[in-house]
Amino acid sequence: MTTESKKGMFQDEFSESKMSNTEIINKRRVINGYDDGLMQVSPLKHPWAYDLFEKMIKNNWVPQEVSMQADVDMWKSDSELTPQEREVYQRSLAFVSNLDGLQTNNLACNIIRHITSPEVTLAVVRQTYEEALHVQSYATMIEALSLEPEEVYGLYRSDQNLYEKNQEVLKATSKIASPTFETGTFEHDQMFLEACVGNIILEGIYFYSAFLIFYVLKRNNKMPGSAEMIQFINRDEDMHLRLFIHITNAIKEEQPELWTEAFQQRIRDNVKASVELEYSWGASCLADGILGLTPDKLREYLQFTGDNRLQAIGLEKEWNSENPFPWIDQFTQGNMIEVNFFEGTVREYQTGSLEW
Repeated sequence: MTTESKKGMFQDEFSESKMSNTEIINKRRVINGYDDGLMQVSPLKHPWAYDLFEKMIKNNWVPQEVSMQADVDMWKSDSELTPQEREVYQRSLAFVSNLDGLQTNNLACNIIRHITSPEVTLAVVRQTYEEALHVQSYATMIEALSLEPEEVYGLYRSDQNLYEKNQEVLKATSKIASPTFETGTFEHDQMFLEACVGNIILEGIYFYSAFLIFYVLKRNNKMPGSAEMIQFINRDEDMHLRLFIHITNAIKEEQPELWTEAFQQRIRDNVKASVELEYSWGASCLADGILGLTPDKLREYLQFTGDNRLQAIGLEKEWNSENPFPWIDQFTQGNMIEVNFFEGTVREYQTGSLEW
């Protein structure tokens, strides 16, 4: 963060010759911009952020809206779920519950403090609230099914694959996690931009494979309440993905010197590594697979998703894979889901309950 952006309007003596409102707005940037501390969002320098903020508010929900009774009955039954389906369900729940906890802390402690655009700050603050809501949602699922919390939240302590995956997720933000880290230099600004792409990977690759597993179970008429809870969460995460794509592209536009060929290759390598990491994790969960989902199809799906993430920030495709699950739009383009599952294209916004 630059000296000017930290200085603010109220640490000097009063003077009528301070910058005008127009000058203040024109000096705004996502990071390293002028910030008077007043959170003035009219007029807007980054209208896309305020638009997303308003849409997030319209999408408000709480986990108590979702009935888990059918899931409870299925989980208690000895015949409704196969042992492999139980294993996949619980490991997926363990990972996404870990992931939202990591993301809540990341946004609140690492990302927000460097943002100098008030409308972008509003959107990231709203996202932070929604990540905390997702933490509550997973707790609701764990409690409804009477799962042992240690076996879900603490799975990473006994599952080395999950432990190593959580470590990789943390690497995306660890470089900017130091309390002494500040933007304002070429090196640090690239580190922050890389962390923003890390959020795209987290929201748009790691979450999506777990979501797919819950949707496959629902398509097989199993654990419908869990899928509905994930559908609400999925809707939020699609908006978060859209937000960080905008943030990344805005920083690229405002500070084009950061987007070097070497940096672009690093970003491409990060996306490739995340796809492979997610595949390894998913394949270890699936073993020989569950009805409608095999490791080979999962790999193709993750490559298709990775290509969409690369294209969203101006990079060429890596794999040119097709989507092996065209039915996924049945879950992501319904009454409550407002963005395309892969591309983040806005469709519709409504409040209220989901209908199946």
